Amino acid sequence: MSTQMFKAKDMKSAINLVNQEFGDDAIILSTKKNNGVVEIEASNNDEVIESHKKKLEENKNFSKMFLKQVDGSKNSKEKFNDNVKQMRVKNHVSENNLTNKNQDKIFQNIETQIESLRKEINGMIITDHSGISDKLSHFTPIKLRQEKFSPEIINKLSYSFVGKNLEEGRISFFRELSKRLASNDYSRLMKSKNIFIFGNSGSGKSTLAAKIASELSDKVSEKNINFIDVSNSSTSNSDVLRSYGRVLGFSIRDYKSFNFNSLDDGNHKINIFDFSGDLGFSLQKIREIKNSFPSFDFCSILAIQSGSNSEMISGICEKVSDIRPMVAITKLDECWVGAEEFSSLATNNARVGLVTGTKVIIDSIIEANENSLTKYMKENFKGV
Repeated sequence: MSTQMFKAKDMKSAINLVNQEFGDDAIILSTKKNNGVVEIEASNNDEVIESHKKKLEENKNFSKMFLKQVDGSKNSKEKFNDNVKQMRVKNHVSENNLTNKNQDKIFQNIETQIESLRKEINGMIITDHSGISDKLSHFTPIKLRQEKFSPEIINKLSYSFVGKNLEEGRISFFRELSKRLASNDYSRLMKSKNIFIFGNSGSGKSTLAAKIASELSDKVSEKNINFIDVSNSSTSNSDVLRSYGRVLGFSIRDYKSFNFNSLDDGNHKINIFDFSGDLGFSLQKIREIKNSFPSFDFCSILAIQSGSNSEMISGICEKVSDIRPMVAITKLDECWVGAEEFSSLATNNARVGLVTGTKVIIDSIIEANENSLTKYMKENFKGV
């Protein structure tokens, strides 16, 4: 009885050589291909065969034990130690060969490997022909993709949910995304003397101007507020502004008569500029003012209505990147802001300062901070 290496041009020929030499009692220990030649190590030695079977059984037991660890079973250390003891008995390993200290080292090493594997799995997205399966939702990034958050923002904020269970991971992700989105500039808005409000046609700019005027009047007790109409045609929004001004008790002026050189600190007036028309016209006028009056200080607010798709948001953010405005999400009473829209805002480094979702003018805007945005996401993204 012996162990030999058999070489042949292909696997079938090599196995035939093994059968010719050892008969049906042989066991194949290993196979490999070297320079186009198939090599099979085989044996008909009883001790070698028995030893090989034990190794196969050990590997099988360890695979089962490792999968239990990855599956996150409780009391894993105790179960691990029990499995180690069982393996010792089966394989006649002396109890003295593995001290408690060695056990701890082995267990710590396996725990480290498992944690590393978990982190890798968390970053994976598993799909089939029909899309992402609901059965895979216990992984946070997969659930976030099901909720329509973009892969880019999930990857950027992956540190927020790694090592957490599904619900903790989702809430942690929402909070990190909210931190990234919140402008933290609301206090500056409340202190500003000149406020520019602009955005696409129909985004609710004039109504937003009235709401901010009402908020400033209540919060800072400032009654000397002017609406400044910036329009590109005779059919401007002045009628809308005039209606709001009449209701709130504020005057309305045309921007052409406004003195941008007046920087008197004793002037307590607050000027709210409503840029009517399309976004291109608004940006042209804002850049003209910046270039012509570099000392003129203002706070700019970009109105983006809820329901705008992610492509539209990306396009708008790209156009206004040099202005770096605070974003106001408007018309939340008509439509909601979804995961795709939040993802687009975050990816484009937009900063959301306030939200509004009612046609009521008084006391109708909310500061968009970490807590309010997180609350919105928790209430509106409850899983799909």
